[in-house]
Amino acid sequence: MKKLLFAALFLSIGFALRAQSTTDDQKWDRLISSLETEDWVPANKLSLSMLNSIPAADQNGNKAAILRYMYILSESGLMDLGKVDKPEALKKVIGFVGKPILLPGHPVSVKQKFNSITSASNGADTLFVTATNQKGTSIFAFEYIVLKTKWTEADLNANNGKVWRLGGILKSITVEGNIFKRFKLMINEGTAEEQQP
Repeated sequence: MKKLLFAALFLSIGFALRAQSTTDDQKWDRLISSLETEDWVPANKLSLSMLNSIPAADQNGNKAAILRYMYILSESGLMDLGKVDKPEALKKVIGFVGKPILLPGHPVSVKQKFNSITSASNGADTLFVTATNQKGTSIFAFEYIVLKTKWTEADLNANNGKVWRLGGILKSITVEGNIFKRFKLMINEGTAEEQQP
């Protein structure tokens, strides 16, 4: 499912990327493939390289927002493998605070599930995603999203099973856990866009 969600995220920005070169297409293909196979070293290097190549004028666009998330996810994957420690991982991503971030599509669930959009508490005013590996054995991030246009419990129920993509401004990022290290992302000014099948 996560493989399909990464592919859907990539395809959803296709119109914005149509003017790119064949070399750029190949980089995107390699990056998506590395994320799908959870090959964190190349995913980390490639996402950062691609992010750094975006002109300053486009740093608030969707492409940069997606690459920031991909870099955070790959950094958490490296932290999970013990290739970077918590202070080093945090130092690499802390500069993203205050910048746009765009998550891959996730299904909405009224029950707490990995890699799904749920409510963070009894109400739906803050949405929550537990981002994990494909097997669900490693948690990479707890993601809290406060939408600009709040969802109600009725919205959550009406969208159960539908895939939505969330984004917003990264308000804060911290590292939690000792045995199972992970990021905690707080995202404000959140947006939600339903993804078509």
